Parts: sequence; structure tokens; C-alpha cells
Amino acid sequence: MAWNAFFRSNIEPVMAYQPGLRTEQIREIAVTDEVHKLSSNESPLPPFPSALAAMAEKLVALNEYPDGSSHDLTQLLAWHYDRTPEQIIIGNGSNELLDLIAETCLQPGDNVVYGWPSFVVYQSSAMIADAEFRQVPLSSDGSYDLKALLAAIDERTKIAFICTPNNPTGGVVSQDALKRFLDAVPPHVLVIMDVAYEEFIDEAQAPDAAKPLAFFDGKRPYVVLKTFSKMYALAGIRCGFGFAPAILVEMVNKVREPFNVNTVAQVGAIASLEDAEEIARRRALNTEGRSRLQACFAELGLRSYPSQANFVWVEVPDAATSFEALLKRGLIVRPFAGANGLRITVGDEAAVTAVIAAFEELFDWRQEEARVESWRG
Repeated sequence: MAWNAFFRSNIEPVMAYQPGLRTEQIREIAVTDEVHKLSSNESPLPPFPSALAAMAEKLVALNEYPDGSSHDLTQLLAWHYDRTPEQIIIGNGSNELLDLIAETCLQPGDNVVYGWPSFVVYQSSAMIADAEFRQVPLSSDGSYDLKALLAAIDERTKIAFICTPNNPTGGVVSQDALKRFLDAVPPHVLVIMDVAYEEFIDEAQAPDAAKPLAFFDGKRPYVVLKTFSKMYALAGIRCGFGFAPAILVEMVNKVREPFNVNTVAQVGAIASLEDAEEIARRRALNTEGRSRLQACFAELGLRSYPSQANFVWVEVPDAATSFEALLKRGLIVRPFAGANGLRITVGDEAAVTAVIAAFEELFDWRQEEARVESWRG
């Protein structure tokens, strides 16, 4: 049977998304019983107590379909962010929203632009829509180079993706740079701001970090996408949301799956949204752990970007070898093909301590010198 005849030709080169390794996969090769999964930028903390209670209460109602319009969540988001309900879009994670917008807007012959390395879904969503993708190198600090991104746009560009803080480097664009970009970008380009990690930005460390929603007016082709997966620790129930012009929301609703956001996700998101005190506490814990990792890497002479997310990108001499060495020490991190670096999620205190100990063992030249001196003696 010629199976290829059944498939669209542009799908064949698309790489399926590869999730991080599961804890169970490395127990046989790890030399420790203590395993930390630091490859998927998941929160080391559970969902907010209010969310757990709300989700548990809804379990008895799972015989019924979810609210297909996510009405209550939409209304709360509109109130919370001072936008109209018609400008709110809800999805099965912000990942689905990226795909839905691409499916709605892109046609063969269009192209998209984005920084690289960045979130791999920008590329796959373009390829699935049979559109061209153009990757633009990042700035030296790991943030999007908006001048270079603007230069890559032409008359066939339909979408410009911007990720801030960027995944996997954690770099953020500044408010002034984003304003200049938006003032200059042609009106035929839809700008999609992916701010999945925005809640982790420490304003004391990054006082000029862009606030993308401030530029949303509901008129220009401009979208801001957020998620409950990261700061709100609801990755397991998949709920993303965003702000888009009402006409785009209307068109996306034509292609999205009915009941795409489940009942548990909706009530968990509602219960999480307004706990500002808990968000501040978790942000502070993340900043502390992130700073410890960055200080360790700096002391070891390893370059890391000034991340404002819940992960750190660190350059190592041999990423593949380092990745395997960390697995043996019970640490699951994220390597990227073609890059001598590793993305490491900021875990809890024990996980951060384990990462530091492993890196000091693997990369501390002072320990190596001490071993040489001991051997000579």
C-alpha cells in the first residue's frame, strides 16, 4: 500500500514534538534514587490550593460536556485584564492557540518570521499550513532581535512570532524596542506575542521589560498569548488564553474543536487567576533558584543568558555528553539539536542544589587541579 498517497506532502518533513524524558525512563541508568525532571519548564509546586479545591468539586460533573464557549472564564479574563469578552480566546494550552491562528491565517506561499532558537511550534505550525518559515538569530543576551526580525519581513510575510521571555534562553525584549517594532511593522503582518513566562519576570532585575498587553488595542493585527501552565502550575489540565481582535477570535472559533477546553481546566483557571499574593511568592522563589543557578554557572566559567523565565540556558563544552552525564546523576534537562547548550528548569530547592552539585562535579576545573595535585603527591 502506498501510504504516502494519503498524506499531504508538506506534512512529511514536520518533526513531531518531542516531550522531555519521563522520570521512569532514566531510573535504570541513574546512579541515584533522587530524580529531578527539569526538562519541561513545569512548576515544582502544585496548583494553587483554591484551584485544587475547585477542580475536585467538579469531578462529579464530568458526565457532562464542558461549556463550549468557556463563558465564565472568558468573562473573568475580560474583567481581570480590562478587555471585552469578544477579544478573549481560550485554548487547550497556548500551544493550541498558536496552531489555530496559523491554521486560520496562513496559506501556501505565505511566510512567518521568528527568532531562533525559540519555541519549536512556530516552525511546525507554519509547515503544517504549507507556509515558509524564516528564522532570525537572537540578540547576544538571548532576547529577540526586533530590528533583524523587522528586516526579515517582506510582502509575503503573514505572521511575526515574538517570544518574551524567550524559550529556551529566557531573554526579554524591552518596552521601547517593542514599541519601535510595532510602529514600523507593515499592517499586513499579524504580530503574535507569546508571553507564556511573563509572570516570572523580576521587575527589579528587568525594569524595562516589555509589557505586551499594553499595546493591545483590539484593532491592529496584534495578539498576546498567555497560559495557566507555568506560573499557575496547571500544565496537566492544559488551558491557555489570549487577546486578539474580535474578528480574529470569530474566525478562529470556526476552526477550533468544539469543547476544546475541559471542565476541570476552566474551573481551575478561574480559581487561580486572582491570587496575586501566591503569584508574588512563587515568583520570588523562582528568582532565588534562578539566581543560584546563574551564580554557579558564572563561577564555573560557563556562559548563561540573563533569563527572566523559570529556566536557565547554559552553554557547555559538549551538550550531548553533558546531557548523558546529568541523566546518570538523576537530572533530566533539555538539550537542543545543533546547540552546545542545555535548558534547565528552575526546580525546588532540592533540585537546584542537585544541579549545582552536579555541575561543580562535572565542570569545576579547581577540583580537577586538586585531583592532579593529589596524584602528583
